[in-house]
Parts: sequence; structure tokens; C-alpha cells
Amino acid sequence: MDNKSINSARAFIYNILALLFIEEHVKKDKKILLSSLEQLAENPFDDEVGEITKQIIALIKDNSNNDLYEEYEKLFLIPFGNGISLSASWYHEEREYGSMLLTVKSILAKTTIRKDETLFKAPEDNFGFLFTLSSYLITEQNNGNIKDDLQKELFKRVINLHFEKLYAKLLASDTKIYSLIAVILGDFLSMERKYLNIN
Repeated sequence: MDNKSINSARAFIYNILALLFIEEHVKKDKKILLSSLEQLAENPFDDEVGEITKQIIALIKDNSNNDLYEEYEKLFLIPFGNGISLSASWYHEEREYGSMLLTVKSILAKTTIRKDETLFKAPEDNFGFLFTLSSYLITEQNNGNIKDDLQKELFKRVINLHFEKLYAKLLASDTKIYSLIAVILGDFLSMERKYLNIN
């Protein structure tokens, strides 16, 4: 597989993660999400992810009460209980709007893309936005529109430092779906670390 094909696959998986970690997508884009997950299940990057993805698809299809969004609300929106932060700044210094946000904004400043406030209500260091931005940067670089490897910079300076903390919290959550999503997130981002040659 050539680099362009690998990068297209990477952008596709980042896009799936974005669909799973942005409220508006979880609430409204169930068909797109299921279609993307079905493609991943047919062409997984490892056997464990293939099996886990099939389980996630079955759980999403099986419920009539939108369990995925209920889990999303419980984990990421309700401010009390065992909520999980999606802020890289929170994992970096236990406060919102910290240095990780400034780092993401400094990388964004090197592009023409800006946050769509109608879709992204959270700050730019929210993992949902980071996954969307990663997909965009890989695609733009693949198409020759961006010369610098900004996605690698974003991964090295922000995502790589904190994704394992998010992974561990999701894995330990008492959720049917997001505890499985944690496996995809952890496996893929660990592979990214190796692919990008980052410790």
C-alpha cells in the first residue's frame, strides 16, 4: 500500500472518531456513522478492531432509544458524576482553555481552516475537533494543498500526549458502546504513534 492510500485510510479512521466524539454527529448522523463503521468492519486495520467494530454496529442497530447518544450525554455532557472530559487542556493541566488550546490554535493559524462555530461549540483542543482537524490535514497534505506535515505536529504536540488518558477512562466506563470505542481509539492512535515515529 502506498503512502497516499495509507494516508487516505488514516484520514477515514480519524473521521470515524470525529463522528463518535462530536455531539451533533452522534445526535444526527447515525446513518453516516453506521456506513463508516461497516466499511471499517470490512477493512479493519487489525483483527481485534474488526471484531469490536462489528459489536459496536450491532449495539447501535439493536437499540431503539439511541443508546449511543445517551451514553455520549452521560459521559461527556452531564457535569456531575463520572463524566469524562474531552479537553486536551484538562488532561494536560486539569483546567479548560489551557496551553493545549493555544498549541492547537497555533497550528490552525498555519492553515486557512477555522472552527465552524455552528458544529463545534467546544474549544479547539476538544478531541472531537482534534480528530476532525487531523482528518482534514491528512487529506489536504495528500492532495498537495499543505506542504508541512501539520497533522504530525498536531499529533506530536497534543494528541499523543493525552490520548491514553482518554482511552483509559473510556475503557473503564460502565458503558456498552463507548468502552468498545475505546479499543478502536487506543489501537489506532498507538499505530499512529508508530507510523509517525513518535515516542
